[in-house]
Parts: sequence; structure tokens; C-alpha cells
Amino acid sequence: MSNKELAKKILELVGGNDNVNSLTHCVTRLRFELKDNSIAKKSELEALQDVLKVIESNGQYQVVLGPKVGEVFDETIKLVDTAATTSIKNDAHDTKKTPAGIKGLLKEGLDTLIACFVPSIPVIAGSGMIKVLVVLLQTIGILSSESQTATLLNIMGDGVFYFLPFFIAFNAAKRLKADVMVSMVIAAIVLHPNFAALGEVGSFVHLSLFPVKIVEYSTQALPLIFAVWLLKYVDKFADRVSPDIVKVFLRPMIDILVVASATFVVIGPITGYIGEGFMALCNFMNTWGWIAVGVNAVLFPIMVLTGTHNATIPLLIQTFATQGFDTVFLPSGMAANISEAGAAAAVAIRSKNRKMKATAGSATASALLGITEPALYGVNLRLKRPLIAVLIGAFLSGCIIGLAKITAPTFITPSLLTAAVFFQKCPSILMGILSLASAFVIPFILTLVLGFEDPKEEVTK
Repeated sequence: MSNKELAKKILELVGGNDNVNSLTHCVTRLRFELKDNSIAKKSELEALQDVLKVIESNGQYQVVLGPKVGEVFDETIKLVDTAATTSIKNDAHDTKKTPAGIKGLLKEGLDTLIACFVPSIPVIAGSGMIKVLVVLLQTIGILSSESQTATLLNIMGDGVFYFLPFFIAFNAAKRLKADVMVSMVIAAIVLHPNFAALGEVGSFVHLSLFPVKIVEYSTQALPLIFAVWLLKYVDKFADRVSPDIVKVFLRPMIDILVVASATFVVIGPITGYIGEGFMALCNFMNTWGWIAVGVNAVLFPIMVLTGTHNATIPLLIQTFATQGFDTVFLPSGMAANISEAGAAAAVAIRSKNRKMKATAGSATASALLGITEPALYGVNLRLKRPLIAVLIGAFLSGCIIGLAKITAPTFITPSLLTAAVFFQKCPSILMGILSLASAFVIPFILTLVLGFEDPKEEVTK
């Protein structure tokens, strides 16, 4: 089935264009927001050859496709009438209601928080890979850390993190249906160099009678999310009070004055305390030491299964913004990803089914490169016992990786390609290599020991 045919079939089975509020995608999944999930035909979707799994999570209807998701998305979006965008909802037909009550509000808040990051994940990961390239070139002696080339390459890798408020403002505006241009202006205001030049971080200046705390807004996400949320309501007021003859400039003028002032005086300092809370959580987890890596490693495949793994992204971004490295989340992701590969590799060797052998072989390579859905859904979960091996292997190897002090210096996909960068702060590179090897070997052996029910070879008549 071609990508075009697959896209047409997927759209048909989720209820057609009339049932789609919005469509985005991440590294491996088409992420629909449907008006009525009950209309979608889940069993028929999962029966499609290229669909690995269908998950309902975080208010989204997720169709897991693996590495080919980008190509299928390009074909699907041509068929979806959403103003030719990837994330703007169809206002004319949007009938989806936010669940009532505290639980509904918390769910909507978490969905919004995640949605402000997910569209930027590819460029964040790509920027992280540039940092990986710099480290590798320096390690093999091709590039000097003092050279202008190294400086310029690091600027390329750091740009998205320093100017993260712009990306967050754009994504938040799309999600909350706020004015995109004004949202970007708010990001530009808080990043203006003259603001930082007013005083030391943590000191106070004044906006008329109101105290303004000097906050380092570069790499920050939460201030812009709350600022754009406020803008959504301020803009309605500004539109209502602005006469038509001067609305073209008065409306954005009111928006900027009110929202920028509120951000300086209230939102910035308060979200700073929230960020400190995030870091307190990370520091608390760090007190667990190697156990924290093992626990997170065993949780990671479960989060992928439930489609909630992106919930850690805001915490990760804040971690890198505050301390510049991560000793828990990405190292545990490395353990989980390689464990998926190890179990799938054992299936590829042991299975007598030619189709399963081929599927497991390609899934092993994919998982080693950081994309685990083909191994998880196509092999390990399907055969059940290999998934048990994955969970045990992820925990044990995660603990070993924690003991080896594997550290992520930037936001990158945990994979074999990026492994060398995780060794920068290891007391022993050999121990680091052996710890990653354990993530493959332990589930590989466990899968062979536990065994699995090999699918019967299909006989063609």
C-alpha cells in the first residue's frame, strides 16, 4: 500500500474529514484530535499493514506508524481540511468540549503544556545532534574547542534553546487560538537585551509603581505559555473596546502593554518559582542515585504504550535550562530504547516465522536508532514475554547506567548514534560502554530464556 493510499484509508477509518478537529505528528505517530472518538474504527485501523498500534491518550487519537510517519502525514494533511496547517483547529466545526471539573481542567492543562512542546521536538532534537557532532569532532581531534568553527557550530546547536520562548509562543498561540504575531512580540520583549542589562538576575527594577524582577527568560517556556493564555482573553477585550477606525494599531497596542506588563510583574516571577519546583523534583530524584535511572527506565516503555511519554518534555527542557545536563530522564531512555532492541534481536534470531524474523530485525535497528515503536508494538508487546524481558532489562541496565554516571549534556534522542556524547562525564568510558551493552544483553538473554509463542507461518494456497 502506498503512502497516499494508507493516508486515505486512515482518514476514512478515523471518521473522515468531518470528524477531524486537528492533525499533528511526532517522530512516530499521527496525532488526531477528533470530534467523536467513538466514530473511529480502531480494530480496522490496527489491522492495516503499516499501522503498529492505535492509542487514545491526552485527548488525542494516536495512530502509531513508526519512521514513515512524516511521509504519511504529508499525504494525510492534503486530505484534511484544516486550513492547510498542522495544528489549527477547524473552528467552524469544533464541537469538542473540555471535560468539567478539576480532573478535566488538569487534563486540559497538561494537554496544552505538552502541545506547546511537541511540534518543536524535531528541531530541538536536530539542534541537539549538532552538539553531538561538535563533541565527536573534538573527540577524534578534527576540531579544536577554541576554534571559531566550534563556536559557530555550538551557536547553531544552542540557538533553539536560547530562543525557545519564540517557539513556545508560536505553539501556544496555535493551541490556544491566540494572536500569533502578538505572542511572538511578547517573546521578543522578554528576550530584549536591554531588559537583561537593567540589572543582575534576581534583582528588581520598577515599571512605574510595580516591581519587576530581572528574570533570565532565554530557554524558559512556562512564562510564555501563561502569557499567551492571558493574551487570549486580553485580546478579546482589546477587540471589543477598540473603534474600527483605529483597531489596526490600538488592539495590538493594548495587547502588548497589558500582557508584557503582566509578564514582567507577575507571570515571570511566579513561573520562576514553578521552575524551581521542577528542579526540586529533579534534585529529589537525583538523591535516589542509580535507582532513579532504573525506575524511570522501566516506566518509559509503559509511558510509550499509553502515549504519555511526551509529558516529561517540559521537565526535561527546564532541567537543561537550569542545570545544563540530565542524569536521569535521557539516560533512562537510553536503557529503555536499547532494551527494546535487545529483546527484538533475540526474537529475530529465535523465530522460525520469516515475516516475524524480518520485522524483528528491522525493529532492532530502529530501536538502536532511538525509534522503539516498531519493536514495542510489532514484536515485544505482540509476543508478550519479550516485553517482560524488556522491563526487567530496562530496570537492571538503568541501574547500571546510573552507577556508570551516564549523563546527557543536551536534549538528544537516546540512541546508538548519540551514545558517545553520554560518556562525557563518565569516570570510566569503559564502564559507560559496558553499561550500555548491558541494556542490550540482559533483555536479549532473558528473551531467549523466557521464550515466546512463535507466530505460525502463513500458508498461501
